Amino acid sequence: MNLFEIVVLIAVVISIVLFIARTTQIGKRVSLRVAGTADEAIQKDAATPEGAKAYYNAAIEKKEDELQQENVRYQQMLGKISNYEDDLFHLKKDAMKADVNVNACVDRGDDEAAKVYLKEQQELNDKIDFIKNTLKEWKENADVQKEKVEVLQQQLNDLKAEKESAVLTLETAQASKAFNVTPGVSSSEEEKMLEKVRDGVKKQKEAADGARIVYESSTIVQKQRLDKKMKDDEINKKLQELKAKKGK
Repeated sequence: MNLFEIVVLIAVVISIVLFIARTTQIGKRVSLRVAGTADEAIQKDAATPEGAKAYYNAAIEKKEDELQQENVRYQQMLGKISNYEDDLFHLKKDAMKADVNVNACVDRGDDEAAKVYLKEQQELNDKIDFIKNTLKEWKENADVQKEKVEVLQQQLNDLKAEKESAVLTLETAQASKAFNVTPGVSSSEEEKMLEKVRDGVKKQKEAADGARIVYESSTIVQKQRLDKKMKDDEINKKLQELKAKKGK
C-alpha cells in the first residue's frame, strides 16, 4: 500500500468518526480536532514527492480525457464541414448542367422543357444558398472548437510542466530535510470550481451557436416556402428574357 492509498484510508476512517462524533457535544469538539487532523494529513501528503505525483497524475488524466473528448467533437465538425462542401460542389455542377439544358431548350424553341430546367435550376440554387449559409455557421463553430482544443492542450502541457517542477522541488527539499508545504495547495479546490465554471460557459456558448444555426436554417426554410408561390412567374420571366436575347 503506497502513501496515497494510506492517506485515502485515513480520510475514510476520519469521515466515519466525524459522522458518529457529531451526535454529541463532546463529539462536536472531537469532530473539529479530527477535521483539522484530516486537513493536516492531506496537506502533508501533498507536500511529499509521492503525494504530489499522485495528485498531479489524477489532474493530468482528467485533463487528457477532457482534451480527447473535445478533440473528437472538433474532428466530427471537420467531417461535417467536408460533407457539406462535397454536397455544395455537386449541387453547383448540377446547376451548371441545368443552365446548359435551359439554353439548349430555348435554342430549339422548346418552352415547356426550358421551364422544367429553369425550375430545376431555381431549386438547385436555393439548396446552394442554404448549404452556403449552414456551412458558414459550421466553420465558425469549428474555429471556436479548435481554439478550445488548443487551450486544453496548452493547459495540459502547463500542468505536466508544473508537475515536473513541483516534484523536483519537493525531492530536493526532502533530500535536504527542509521542505515546506507547497504554496497554493489550499486554493486547488477554488481553481477546480473555476475550471468547471469556464467549461460551463464554453458549453453554453456552443449550445447557443447550435441554436442559432437551427433558427437561421428554419428561417431560410420558411422564406423558401413563402417564395415558392412567386417562382413560376420568375421562371416565365427568365424564359422570356432569354428568348428576347436570342431574338426568339
